Amino acid sequence: MHSVRRVRSTAEAQALKKKREAGKIVDYKKQVEKVLLERSKANHTAEALQLTTSLLRLNPEYYTIWNYRREILSLGLFVGIEDEEIQSIIDKELTFLFDCLREHPKCYWIWNHRQWCLNTAAKPSWKLELGLVTKMLEYDARNFHGWWYRRYVVQSMETATGISMTRKEFDYTTSKINANFSNFSAWHNRTKLIPRLLIEEPDIDARDFLGKEIYFITQAMYTDPDDQSVWLYHRWLVTSNDIVNLEPIERKALLGKEIKSIEELLEVEPDSKWCLHSLAFYKTYLANLLQEQVDLTVEGYLDKLEKIDSMRRHRYQDWKKEIADR
Repeated sequence: MHSVRRVRSTAEAQALKKKREAGKIVDYKKQVEKVLLERSKANHTAEALQLTTSLLRLNPEYYTIWNYRREILSLGLFVGIEDEEIQSIIDKELTFLFDCLREHPKCYWIWNHRQWCLNTAAKPSWKLELGLVTKMLEYDARNFHGWWYRRYVVQSMETATGISMTRKEFDYTTSKINANFSNFSAWHNRTKLIPRLLIEEPDIDARDFLGKEIYFITQAMYTDPDDQSVWLYHRWLVTSNDIVNLEPIERKALLGKEIKSIEELLEVEPDSKWCLHSLAFYKTYLANLLQEQVDLTVEGYLDKLEKIDSMRRHRYQDWKKEIADR
């Protein structure tokens, strides 16, 4: 009997939940219709702004409503008033956006609208924005929206002050990576900062710097050989000229050293997809550099990758065919 009552209660609860959800959908559609109607009438009043606020709290992904919101501000509320008054409206807008970001930290349109507000403001507080995005990255250090926004804020601060923040931002990526190696956005940001750092600090020995970065990333590779982000950064270090333009003989030596290091890791992690993939890539890359035949071990790596990464087996088959057709 107890089980019967529980099933009946659950069925009733589910029916009630569906009814409530249906009611919410009806209310949402009514709000959408009302806001779009006001836009069609070119209503750019404070009342129209409030309508968009209510709707965007329900669905911040509705980019058309963000566009309408900007129309209300630029064609309505900002017209005929002084910069200080515009700044006051923007400050309120930024507060609203902060509330939205706390609930939806990975919504493109919220970040985009915040950028628009700051570009429109007469006196944007870049220091405040840097503090905000730093706080956001404390909650989620891998939020790539936050990293993108941080680059925008830093660039704006540098433009406003004429002072480079390259070294500080480079050290910031180091701290974030040391906290968690698996942070693709931090590694990516590093690739943007290093070329600037080497220009701004000409006393840095580029070859020595490259060696230290490879040592740093190797620690991450050995810590978590399944993390794609560290392998992508390693490939950037080994194959690009962004740090130092290596002579062919230097590149060959570097590739040989890194191949040996990865082979040693593969002995410990024989089923590591990224060890196998990187060895196949680097040995193919080295053969192309030297205009030689690809090492025979590459085919074995690709055969194993077909098994452990079967969803991409056709990619590995094409790779083997390209090698055979050389």
